[in-house]
Amino acid sequence: MIFGKKRKDIRKEYDQALVFQIDKAKIDWESAQNSENALLDGQVNVRLIQAQTALAKAKFFYLYREARRRKTVGHMQTHVIKSDK
Repeated sequence: MIFGKKRKDIRKEYDQALVFQIDKAKIDWESAQNSENALLDGQVNVRLIQAQTALAKAKFFYLYREARRRKTVGHMQTHVIKSDK
Protein backbone atom coordinates (compact mmCIF):
# COMPACT_ATOMS: atom_id res chain seq x y z
CA MET A 1 0.00 0.00 0.00
CA ILE A 2 1.65 3.14 -1.17
CA PHE A 3 -0.84 5.42 0.58
CA GLY A 4 -0.22 3.95 4.05
CA LYS A 5 3.56 4.31 3.78
CA LYS A 6 3.42 7.98 2.87
CA ARG A 7 1.08 8.69 5.75
CA LYS A 8 3.47 7.05 8.21
CA ASP A 9 6.37 9.08 6.85
CA ILE A 10 4.41 12.31 7.28
CA ARG A 11 3.38 11.31 10.82
CA LYS A 12 6.99 10.52 11.71
CA GLU A 13 8.10 13.89 10.35
CA TYR A 14 5.48 15.74 12.40
CA ASP A 15 6.29 13.69 15.49
CA GLN A 16 9.92 14.76 15.19
CA ALA A 17 8.81 18.38 14.85
CA LEU A 18 6.63 17.97 17.94
CA VAL A 19 9.55 16.59 19.97
CA PHE A 20 11.67 19.55 18.82
CA GLN A 21 8.94 21.99 19.90
CA ILE A 22 8.70 20.27 23.29
CA ASP A 23 12.45 20.68 23.80
CA LYS A 24 12.22 24.36 22.84
CA ALA A 25 9.22 24.92 25.12
CA LYS A 26 11.04 23.24 28.04
CA ILE A 27 14.05 25.52 27.55
CA ASP A 28 11.79 28.59 27.30
CA TRP A 29 9.94 27.59 30.48
CA GLU A 30 13.17 27.06 32.41
CA SER A 31 14.48 30.39 31.15
CA ALA A 32 11.26 32.13 32.23
CA GLN A 33 11.52 30.53 35.68
CA ASN A 34 15.11 31.70 36.05
CA SER A 35 14.17 35.21 34.91
CA GLU A 36 11.25 35.29 37.33
CA ASN A 37 13.46 34.29 40.24
CA ALA A 38 16.11 36.85 39.31
CA LEU A 39 13.71 39.74 38.72
CA LEU A 40 11.34 39.32 41.66
CA ASP A 41 13.64 41.38 43.87
CA GLY A 42 13.89 44.28 41.41
CA GLN A 43 11.52 47.08 40.54
CA VAL A 44 9.71 45.33 37.70
CA ASN A 45 6.12 44.37 37.02
CA VAL A 46 5.95 41.11 38.96
CA ARG A 47 2.60 40.04 37.51
CA LEU A 48 3.91 40.36 33.96
CA ILE A 49 6.91 38.17 34.76
CA GLN A 50 4.72 35.58 36.48
CA ALA A 51 2.26 35.60 33.57
CA GLN A 52 5.07 34.98 31.09
CA THR A 53 6.33 32.08 33.19
CA ALA A 54 2.83 30.61 33.46
CA LEU A 55 2.37 30.93 29.69
CA ALA A 56 5.66 29.13 29.00
CA LYS A 57 4.68 26.37 31.44
CA ALA A 58 1.23 25.97 29.88
CA LYS A 59 2.73 25.78 26.40
CA PHE A 60 5.20 23.11 27.47
CA PHE A 61 2.58 20.92 29.16
CA TYR A 62 0.19 21.30 26.22
CA LEU A 63 2.85 20.07 23.79
CA TYR A 64 3.89 17.31 26.19
CA ARG A 65 0.31 16.04 26.57
CA GLU A 66 -0.13 16.12 22.80
CA ALA A 67 2.99 14.00 22.36
CA ARG A 68 1.74 11.51 24.94
CA ARG A 69 -1.66 11.37 23.25
CA ARG A 70 0.02 10.62 19.93
CA LYS A 71 2.39 8.13 21.61
CA THR A 72 5.36 9.98 20.16
CA VAL A 73 8.74 8.54 21.02
CA GLY A 74 11.50 11.03 21.66
CA HIS A 75 14.63 11.34 23.71
CA MET A 76 12.84 12.88 26.70
CA GLN A 77 12.02 10.62 29.59
CA THR A 78 8.87 10.85 31.67
CA HIS A 79 10.71 10.86 34.98
CA VAL A 80 12.37 14.16 33.98
CA ILE A 81 9.01 15.92 34.00
CA LYS A 82 7.99 17.08 37.45
CA SER A 83 4.45 18.32 37.70
CA ASP A 84 3.31 20.40 40.65
CA LYS A 85 -0.32 19.33 40.32
